[in-house]
Amino acid sequence: MKDNTNQDGRKKVLFVTNTMGRAGAEKCLQALLELLDPKEYDLSVYSIINRGELYDDMPDYVHILNRKPCTKSVLDNAGLFAIARLIFWDLLKRFRFITYLPYFFRVLAHQIKVKHLDFSKLFWMLLARGAKRFDEEYDLAVAFIEGAATYYVADFVKAKKKATYVHIDYLAAGYSPKLDRKYYDKFDRVFCVSDTVRKVFLQAYPEYADKTFFFHNMVPRERILRLAKEGKGFDDGFDGLRILTVGRLHYQKAYDLAIPALAELRRRGHNVRWYVIGEGAEEDNLRALIKQNGVEDSFILMGGFPNPYPYIAGCDIYSQASRFEGWCIALAESLVLARPVLASRCAGNEEQVTDGETGVLIDLSTENIVAGMEKLITDPALRAKFTENLSGVALDFRKDLEMLHALTN
Repeated sequence: MKDNTNQDGRKKVLFVTNTMGRAGAEKCLQALLELLDPKEYDLSVYSIINRGELYDDMPDYVHILNRKPCTKSVLDNAGLFAIARLIFWDLLKRFRFITYLPYFFRVLAHQIKVKHLDFSKLFWMLLARGAKRFDEEYDLAVAFIEGAATYYVADFVKAKKKATYVHIDYLAAGYSPKLDRKYYDKFDRVFCVSDTVRKVFLQAYPEYADKTFFFHNMVPRERILRLAKEGKGFDDGFDGLRILTVGRLHYQKAYDLAIPALAELRRRGHNVRWYVIGEGAEEDNLRALIKQNGVEDSFILMGGFPNPYPYIAGCDIYSQASRFEGWCIALAESLVLARPVLASRCAGNEEQVTDGETGVLIDLSTENIVAGMEKLITDPALRAKFTENLSGVALDFRKDLEMLHALTN
């Protein structure tokens, strides 16, 4: 085994993620890496799926272990095809599909039981098993997200200490303790990005209470404020109120409830448009639903943007009405930019938004989205109050970083 400790005394730390797409968890990884001192740590990143725009945004002192990193989107059609091709070839290797089928059907059966079918989770284990292996032993290996990264670090990375992150409501997202327990057993720390996420995770794994901690998602406040002033924002000449959501086009984000909600708001005479920044596999279905509800000119799927912050800063209302979250980075970014918020009551959101003080919280339904939006649309003084309450909020991540430092000492 190769000794991975640098002669200069720096600790070698490996972070593993599922993709390098410009999504919440990956952006938090970028922010965390920027807060770690390269004089103290020799930092490496490996992505199970070798694709994503954030390769270009990594600090120059971080070693990218992927060969020929692809900086194209994970969520466009080419990205989805590339992932499907990778899965197909992994299944063919050494007739791997024969040994994988029992696991595949166990995961599928669990998803059907909990009524949460997620195609990607059916193949995370396969992708972890097919990923590149490294001979080095690290002082610390970190799986920065659930699924493939967690399975990979647990089974295939040599490290003196191991940590993993949980960014979502573990049970609502369709993961199974019965299938995953043997992997979480191998970690020294489990970092959950909100207190609610931690509580849900411990419902599944009460035996891990002593090693499971709340670890804030890193939000680079100064960078967000700077980027909000760069580039253009809305330029469509619309003279009404703009609602914005930033998030992938996925069932989790409940756009299927937002679209009829907007149609009802328009029927009630409100001059509003709802914009969405994001890509995803649900685009065709959502466009059909937009047409069905007659809101082609007012529910706008904008695609992905490398810098969404001028749009966030320029919206009148930010919406995060999701079915489930962990600790939503896009919501956090909207709060940094002091936008009035409507959010659903789910894990994370209730910790980020104080109902009546920094935003409006609702129980998720089309009817409640309409009611919450009307409250914000018709009361400019309330929106101004939320903006004032959010202005200048400080962020302090020192305790979180100390937990990570402790694992390398």
